[in-house]
Amino acid sequence: MTEKKHGSPRMVVLTPCRLATIFLTMLLLGGIGVAVWAVVTYLIKAEDTGLYEVQVNSANLRLTVFDSTHGRWRYVCSSSSNQILATISCEEMGFVRALNYSVSTMLDGSKDSEDFFCMDAKELIRGKKIKEFLSPCTCASGEVLTVICQDCGRRSLTEDRIVGGEESKLGRWPWQVSLQYDGAHQCGGSIISDRWIVSAAHCFPERYHHVGRWRVLLGSIYKTATHKSVHVAEVQTVVFHSSYLPFIDPTIDDNSRDIAILALTNPLQFTDYIQPVCLPTNGQRLAEGKMGAVTGWGNTEYYGQSPDVLHEAYVPIISDAVCTSPEYYDSQVTNTMFCAGYEKGLIDACQGDSGGPFVAEDTLAKTSRYRLLGVVSWGTGCAQAKKPGVYTKVSRFLPWISSAMRNYENVPGVHKMARA
Repeated sequence: MTEKKHGSPRMVVLTPCRLATIFLTMLLLGGIGVAVWAVVTYLIKAEDTGLYEVQVNSANLRLTVFDSTHGRWRYVCSSSSNQILATISCEEMGFVRALNYSVSTMLDGSKDSEDFFCMDAKELIRGKKIKEFLSPCTCASGEVLTVICQDCGRRSLTEDRIVGGEESKLGRWPWQVSLQYDGAHQCGGSIISDRWIVSAAHCFPERYHHVGRWRVLLGSIYKTATHKSVHVAEVQTVVFHSSYLPFIDPTIDDNSRDIAILALTNPLQFTDYIQPVCLPTNGQRLAEGKMGAVTGWGNTEYYGQSPDVLHEAYVPIISDAVCTSPEYYDSQVTNTMFCAGYEKGLIDACQGDSGGPFVAEDTLAKTSRYRLLGVVSWGTGCAQAKKPGVYTKVSRFLPWISSAMRNYENVPGVHKMARA
């Protein structure tokens, strides 16, 4: 039997060539790591930009605000400004109003400045984003603001004529209303809260200033009360924009600021068929090509008849550059309006749709919701080529709507109000 001999350990010599190979390998691995980190960071930021920068956590109702400088969400530390902060936060997110607010204690004891924002101003200014009044802090109390905003923009029912459109189904557009004067349909409108409706200023010329003769038909796809879901509400107040120029001089060809709101005499009870739509978030921009739904009881042809059943149609938002071109509307379209439709026409809003909603769905608040992006305002003919429907850009009037609701909540009659 022979004995196995053990060899002595080999010494590895690091030649310049091997050193270069190791260096390049480490450099490559480091580069891959950096690349992966960059991709992950990009994806996180891309996800963040898909949400609005103010959110209410659905699990614990805590108000959170995104810190774009450090790329993280922060809770808002409780302060003496909780009530107004809750109200403005809900408005900023498009929820119209806060139903309740409270405080919640951070049980984990975390008081890291990376986790909180604190109020750094003595007074909040409506119309501005709350981020302008917040700064990172340690939140010595460990108590954060919780908020319950009015829900909006969601259908309770799961079931899934505008020119070229189709008949709608009951409960599909639960914020749509018919504004009726002496029992006759005049305009459309949109529920935004249990008291307030948004419509167009041009629906309220002087001959329609007898507020007691207005009624709002809700919860129906018909212009008459033919279903048990229907509710007819009395109108207490109408407020329209005082700078809607055709009311000042009928010869002026400028339909800017074509917006109005109505207060109901009594608060609504929301049902499967009666629900509010969300408003745009503060500063929300309109995306070219974004599809929206326009609904109403307007004529199905320019010289046609108004349908008995609510109609709906889907049209894309047209860029300002296209809509203000000479082939379209040139300078008639201002920065308080936008256009939606197709180059060849065929699908459009028409007479009788005025004041009604142009809504689009998004996930800015995590949950998918419909927002009132536009109010049917005007157009040349109906469904003509390169003459799309023109809508009041609601995002431009959020401060006006908020101010009008506060100032005229208990002031009956028809009123005009300038910019907020």
